[in-house]
Amino acid sequence: MLPLFSISQHLGTTTLEVKDLPTLPRQDIVVETFLKPYSNSLNPVEKEWFYWTNYSRSNPKRFWDSVVAPILAVYPGFRNSYTNSLRNDLYKSPGLPFVKPSSTLTKSAQGLATGLALKKAPPSHTAPSGATFEDRMKAISIKKCAGENISFGPPNPVLMLVLLFIDEGVPDLGHRKTLLSSNFVEMGIGVSSYPENKFMVVQDFACSQE
Repeated sequence: MLPLFSISQHLGTTTLEVKDLPTLPRQDIVVETFLKPYSNSLNPVEKEWFYWTNYSRSNPKRFWDSVVAPILAVYPGFRNSYTNSLRNDLYKSPGLPFVKPSSTLTKSAQGLATGLALKKAPPSHTAPSGATFEDRMKAISIKKCAGENISFGPPNPVLMLVLLFIDEGVPDLGHRKTLLSSNFVEMGIGVSSYPENKFMVVQDFACSQE
């Protein structure tokens, strides 16, 4: 059995006022260097997701100070018990392993994102074909731990990632736990557009299969 670390998050009922985000920190040369060998295989949106996911994992405390806190200053309505617990979790979390791109995980993630978008379906770990997350991982020979995050919201990778970390309304904080799991070393990203300038983003993670 593959342990699941996340459940769906549907942001469609959350109305976000369009605001200019704060100036983000300068590019981290360590993260950039890690991702450079994969740059030709990633499109611009995927690059953003891989960069900011790894930026958050490399130094969670810095991620709070330089990204989350400034965004909360722009969106003070986000501040609640979930953001308070996020600050605590990020401050106590050690640096985590970077996640590298995986073509098989990307294929799985994009397949789910595309399938849901074609049906204009809400976020779900079960594809329109009926294939569950476990089914999809087995199909690409992922036999050990894996996890999946699904985000539905504005077409801004940084803001969507912060919302996944906040995990408002998700009792077990599954998305946050996935993002802060030290087990994961690979990731695939799937992105599909929806009406009203929204995006479905699927992150599939896996630990080493060796």
